[in-house]
Amino acid sequence: MKRALTVLMLLSLPLAGGSPLCAQGRGRGETATRVSYYGENNLVDYHQAGKVMRKLAESTLAFFPSRSLPYDEAAGVYRLSNTSLKDQYNLKPETPFADQTVGAYCSGALVGEDLVLTAGHCLKPHMRGLDCSRIKLVFGYAVTQRGETPSAFPAENVYSCKEVVMQVVQDKRHNFVCRGGSCSNSPNIGEGVDYALLRLDRSARGRYPLAVSRRKVSQNAKVGVIGYPSGMPVKVQEEGAAVRSLTDKGYFVANLDTFSGNSGSPVFNMGTMKIEGVLVRGGVDYVHQSSTGARVEDSGSPYAHMPGEANFYPQEGGRGEDVTFITEAEALIPQTEMERALDAALRQQAQPQSQPKAVPAVYTPGQNGGFQPAVYEVPEPSVPEPTMI
Repeated sequence: MKRALTVLMLLSLPLAGGSPLCAQGRGRGETATRVSYYGENNLVDYHQAGKVMRKLAESTLAFFPSRSLPYDEAAGVYRLSNTSLKDQYNLKPETPFADQTVGAYCSGALVGEDLVLTAGHCLKPHMRGLDCSRIKLVFGYAVTQRGETPSAFPAENVYSCKEVVMQVVQDKRHNFVCRGGSCSNSPNIGEGVDYALLRLDRSARGRYPLAVSRRKVSQNAKVGVIGYPSGMPVKVQEEGAAVRSLTDKGYFVANLDTFSGNSGSPVFNMGTMKIEGVLVRGGVDYVHQSSTGARVEDSGSPYAHMPGEANFYPQEGGRGEDVTFITEAEALIPQTEMERALDAALRQQAQPQSQPKAVPAVYTPGQNGGFQPAVYEVPEPSVPEPTMI
């Protein structure tokens, strides 16, 4: 299937070392694993993000329990409840995104015609996950203009899970691998790899599969993330985060502004625009205050306390957010059109530019004819034309 993908937008700007990914606004956001803000809150809605990240966001999915998206046959849409972020978590009204709807429980990314990458703990047999057959995967859960909030999804944007291709979970309570419907357990080794690949009930129409990296990310690399924090419409972080540390347990740590609904979110290298990993674990999401004034973190009963707020850490503080290396799963992910285009652009960028021969002097005829030093100025590079693939 042909897709309208502007390579100029995806390649010429970020790969030229510029800064095309600046957001036009900022706001605050947010579970099945916790995460939070580091330094400034750099989360923005879809309509506030840069063009590149908006394009990538269109190939991400929100995971919903099937029961929470009733189908309105007459209208041909799936209806979303109108529960707001502040009501769901008993948050202060000034909390950013407070009035937006919530409902999703995990995030994912399209990495093949019908292949979705997510966190392993988003699915059973993990205790926090749901059965593959009992989830709906939704494209287009986004705030596309200021002041709106999604309330329904057209049927063509809603998919079911056909099968779990691969699932790996290593956390404090589990260590198992599932493939082809068969699972095996290993001795628990603590927090480590966490990812899953699942197949949709049909090929994703009008969406292009994203590119994944085939090598491990380097420390201090700038990264960004796209996902559905606290079940809200898609949020984008395209600045303010970097890789803090690399581990030998299959994941790296970054200071991403993410929350528990971000589990399964694709984490991008902002230099190559490829997926470097899957968001799986992090710090405390929300804090409340008890009647005695004590700090209460991620309360299971938020209405037992005073209205709370999103948790903040210093830019280099907190535990950081854990991201499974994409290299743990890349052998199972086919090369996409986007990946080939990005690779071609990176190869072209790495080639030395041919320089015209220098002219040492120029003869100028006339009354005072003679040789004068010549000054050669390198011409400005031409702007590449958009290429559609």
